[in-house]
Amino acid sequence: MSSRFVVFIDSPWTGAGQDCARFLLERGVTPVIIAADPAALHPSLLHDYAELGVEIRACDVDSADAVVAFCRELETQGELVGVTSVYEYYCDLGARVAARLGLAGPDPEAVAICRSKAAMREAMAETPGLNPLFQVAESPEEAVEAARTIGFPVVVKPLDLTGSLFVRRCETAEDVAAITEEVRGIGAYLGHSVAAKVIVEECVLGTEYSAEIVHGKVLGLTEKIGSEPPLFLEMGHIFPARLPAEQEQLLLDKAESAVKAIGVTWGPAHVELKLTADGTDARVIEVNGRIAGDRIPEAVRIASGVDMCRLHMTALLGGTPDLTLACDRTAAIHFLMLEASGRIDAIDGVAEAQALEGVHEVHLRPGVQAGITYEANGSNRDRAAWIIAEGADRDEALGRARAAGDRLVFTWSPAGS
Repeated sequence: MSSRFVVFIDSPWTGAGQDCARFLLERGVTPVIIAADPAALHPSLLHDYAELGVEIRACDVDSADAVVAFCRELETQGELVGVTSVYEYYCDLGARVAARLGLAGPDPEAVAICRSKAAMREAMAETPGLNPLFQVAESPEEAVEAARTIGFPVVVKPLDLTGSLFVRRCETAEDVAAITEEVRGIGAYLGHSVAAKVIVEECVLGTEYSAEIVHGKVLGLTEKIGSEPPLFLEMGHIFPARLPAEQEQLLLDKAESAVKAIGVTWGPAHVELKLTADGTDARVIEVNGRIAGDRIPEAVRIASGVDMCRLHMTALLGGTPDLTLACDRTAAIHFLMLEASGRIDAIDGVAEAQALEGVHEVHLRPGVQAGITYEANGSNRDRAAWIIAEGADRDEALGRARAAGDRLVFTWSPAGS
């Protein structure tokens, strides 16, 4: 029997790539990871893929032509059945290459729209009630004027980053000017160019949720636990979200309208939404043309038995994923954050946390280990660890996850000491 291959462009840190690879291996399909410099991938990724027997090969992953050429060469060894990426910075490239090769995948233009917050807002603008007020600004002066037009407080964001990096709630013109100037000076992040522009948005003050979507249909809603302003760090997730039927239907309708407006109606999507302060309406915060990060797919699997990575891979292989979902448990993801700066001298309590009832995962973020020096950057990369626990309801699941987090002890000393 000839080999069958699926090519993944790079890999995220939080396990979705490994979960997809396991499913493919069970089906007799060979996953191949490509990266600009395989040796430079984080050691935890190299370890996981080596354990699975998944090869990581070098390719210029910033060039669609280079990826297509790699795939053509791979076709001489067997059948290429899919090209994709479950990593935010390459999901649009995966869609473009799949389309060029005539393989299943989302609309490349739609996924590209999701990679730009400005393009995303413009695509949804024709559907009333999806967007908060917003304006794109190229200078601190333009950003301040936009904020005054929209009304304080506002949220200022880079156009093309992820993980809440450099996203700030601003109460004053000085706040807006300062973060805009900082964003304009980034230049590049993780090897990707960053537009010297910001988007200034109305600050939506209600509770945040996300919709986990496959083929344009919401499978379920995830409750978000956020940090205190001015940052927008996600400190936890709870699946399924429990809220009144009217609000649940409101969020379902908004999320499905958002992916339809953008055109992300094949495969997975992750839509973040916030209720308004009075809870009677909602606005879309972000649309991602990929599976959720932060181990949310694992929370969905624990609560419902439905594996979103498997649904994605089923669609990629030409099958029809079963989009029915019923939950008899609740799963909670709890994040611990790193100190602002310093050296980690010791990490204790991992085994004790893992042994607690209902705990599924206790996982140090890749790169977090004794001996490192760290300086916080105000993004989701400031996390030290995550814990996933299940319970009969929200309170039990979250209580177990937090109790496990309390068992972890990080011993710090000042940087340079």
